[in-house]
Amino acid sequence: MAEAAVSFLLKKLDDILQEVDFQANVRDEVVRLQDELMRMRCFLRDADAKQDDDERVRNWVSEIRNVAYDAEDLIDTFILRIESNKKKSSVKKYASIFKDWKHRYKIADELKAIQRRILDISESRDKYGIKNIGEGISSTMERLRKRRRSSPRGEEKDIVGLDEDIAKMVTQLVQTEDQWHAISIVGMGGIGKTTLAKKVYNHADIQTRFPTRAWVYVSQECSTKDILQDIIKQVAPMGQNLKKLREEELEEILYEHLRKKRYLVVLDDVWRIEDWNSLYEAFPTDRSNGSRVMLTTRNRSIALKADARSVPYDMHFLSEENGWTLFCKKAFIDSADSHRSPQLEEIGEKIVEKCAGLPLAIIVIGGLLSTKRNLGEWKRVLSNMSSFFAQDPNGVSAILALSYNDLPYYLKSCFLHLGQFPEDYPIPTNKLFRLWIAESLIPQQGERMEDVAEDYLNELIERNMVQVAKLSANERVKQCRLHDLLRDLSISNAKAENFHEIQGNQNTHPSPRCRRQAIYSTFNWRQCKHQNPHLRSLLFFRVDHHKSQVNSYRQDPYKIEGSDLDYIGKSFKLLRVLELDGIPCTTIPSIIGVLIHLKYLGLKDTNLQELSSTIGSLRNLQTLDVAANLHLETIPNVIWKLKKLRHLYMCGHKYGGPLRIETLHHLQALSEINVEKWMQNNPTNLTNLRKLGIRGNFSLRATEIFNSIVALVQLQSLYLRTEDADFPSLPQLSALQNLIKLHMRGKIRQLPSSQEFPPNLSQLTLEHTHLKQASVEILENLPRLLILRLKTRSYDGEKMEISGFPQLEFLELHSLESLEELNLEEGAMLRLRSFRIINCGKLRMLPERTRSLSALRELDIEEMPKSFVDRVRGEDFYKVQHVPSILFV
Repeated sequence: MAEAAVSFLLKKLDDILQEVDFQANVRDEVVRLQDELMRMRCFLRDADAKQDDDERVRNWVSEIRNVAYDAEDLIDTFILRIESNKKKSSVKKYASIFKDWKHRYKIADELKAIQRRILDISESRDKYGIKNIGEGISSTMERLRKRRRSSPRGEEKDIVGLDEDIAKMVTQLVQTEDQWHAISIVGMGGIGKTTLAKKVYNHADIQTRFPTRAWVYVSQECSTKDILQDIIKQVAPMGQNLKKLREEELEEILYEHLRKKRYLVVLDDVWRIEDWNSLYEAFPTDRSNGSRVMLTTRNRSIALKADARSVPYDMHFLSEENGWTLFCKKAFIDSADSHRSPQLEEIGEKIVEKCAGLPLAIIVIGGLLSTKRNLGEWKRVLSNMSSFFAQDPNGVSAILALSYNDLPYYLKSCFLHLGQFPEDYPIPTNKLFRLWIAESLIPQQGERMEDVAEDYLNELIERNMVQVAKLSANERVKQCRLHDLLRDLSISNAKAENFHEIQGNQNTHPSPRCRRQAIYSTFNWRQCKHQNPHLRSLLFFRVDHHKSQVNSYRQDPYKIEGSDLDYIGKSFKLLRVLELDGIPCTTIPSIIGVLIHLKYLGLKDTNLQELSSTIGSLRNLQTLDVAANLHLETIPNVIWKLKKLRHLYMCGHKYGGPLRIETLHHLQALSEINVEKWMQNNPTNLTNLRKLGIRGNFSLRATEIFNSIVALVQLQSLYLRTEDADFPSLPQLSALQNLIKLHMRGKIRQLPSSQEFPPNLSQLTLEHTHLKQASVEILENLPRLLILRLKTRSYDGEKMEISGFPQLEFLELHSLESLEELNLEEGAMLRLRSFRIINCGKLRMLPERTRSLSALRELDIEEMPKSFVDRVRGEDFYKVQHVPSILFV
């Protein structure tokens, strides 16, 4: 993580050279500092891996991280002073010019001091004997590697919940086509990949099918030559000394021996695609004799690259029932254990719940408790599970840490950041991306930063470090979460790195050097205020359900007063992120304007009533979120000054006074803005706007309004909500060439023809549109429509006939109060994969031709009458028996 701190500082130094007009001597110091940091960065990646072994290395890395943080603080403080001088009145200008000159000379001396510290740290590598830091592997890693070294022998006897997995894998290996395949088992550390692979490898059907078999353990320290030798020894015992042969010779020997055989080779614990590529050529893949290679890996992308034609087998967490069964086998060794009591079982159930279905955690903690029979000891384990896991150098925490240590530095920062979110908290990905960008965890290069952030998250998911909590209809990750044990790992590492700390109860004491703090509503922050000039991020989270019981914001115990915000402004002047989502805060005082480094200001659903005009001073602000604040009557007309703003979220109210936004050339998301405020601006300047939400009366200046929207050439998502009038005709929509997502709310007199819709529209949501059957006939001819949501009162007919929708993959019918009958004609919706019916109280049954929807994979029945549900489960089940996933809520 020191590598991340140094990389961030290098970017910071590059930015300041471009932004600040330094004198030549100061500029030279900045460049020299950059050069020394770049040299030092070369050693840091290797040093990070050795920290667990050597306290000297750990201290050395910590010193580098601290000096990088100090240099960042120095630069940000300098910028703060320069900016505060610019705001002085004309009377004080002469004095401030002198101060400005003084600050610029002072920073030169301070940069020299930083550079001397870096040189001292660099020289100390030789002094403390840590020069050859990148050679060999750490002793901790070597011990863990030896312990984890797998073989097909010595199967775990207490196996629970794998019978179905074993049967599926055996079938996939034995009964599929004869063409060669590489089949992968994928999942997070400790989930049971090797256990499943062993059971499959030793299965009688596999032994019969594959006369030639081999099992090798790959690991992070993969040696291609050693692995080739190991496989040859198992499949072709030879008299010659394999160690004397070159890698190419070993590869040829193995290839020739396997060429005429049906073989199964298991590569257990593959970490890098390069390791697979180095072995691939040794496996004959051109013969159709049913040969297989089976991989186990934590990284899904490796599985996909190993064989794009094979679907990776994803391991799942144990169910609550199976988790308890496994725990009992380990903790209560004898089923008639005389020490087993209802009190121990109650504690045991809570322990299993905290393991969150991870078999390794259940096995380890169960084994630990098998020697303890005292209720107090069990309670102590329950209260300190993460520390018990961490105590074993070869245990759960160490095995999970392998995945963390394998991450590149930029993903480590993102993973640690996720640890700030509360336990079991579904993390909205769009918000997460904005936070990562504001924290400078995403590089500003050629690609759009939001797209890079999404790539980073997807890579963490592929590596099984992050779980998908919710997918959108087009299968993008909408919400994510951390497994509880990975969250513990994130929090522990973040604290050690001063990356972030969580204030969740009154027993926690923040570090004075911590860079980020997450404040949970269970913590009385007002009583434990502290100054921290290094703090960059302050996230407030509501983690209880108290809000739903509070009748008034005034009675809310977590309300933040103006004095609290004054304190934040005075104490944390280098703050980049301030998130108050859901925490009552009626006023944002003028001191907010001193936080010139602020990039993210989250004020959603805070009952905000007054917003200071000093927000116009926040020249670095990228996200301003004041949505869901119904009592906010005015937004100061200073938003136009926020030239770096990328995301602006409002309520769509009319607000008092003008609202100029046409200067925001970097703006990408604007939602919602009232149509009157929209028309006060020249939207042609908003060249990067991709998402727009507008509400109001569109009928008064319909042509002008829609022409202004058409001018947005980058627009991909559009939300229109009409008020006080019906939607006018919308022929201009066809000019929106890049629009793929359209959401319309409000009565539509005449739906546009299919030719008048945006030509590339793939997602359409309608609400309160009051459409009839004729409109359905228009919609089903949209050539690229993949996702259709018909929500509350979007359709008024009692009967709906569907005959088209050739490309539709997702259909949602939600709260259609009049709908009684739904019919599908032959050939309709043949590509439909997901069908969701919610709260359509009068709908009597599923259409007969549901049974013809062969592509259907998901059917969700939510908030439907008992008679409808009973019919689907009973007499109409033949219509849906082919659907793999049917959900009743």
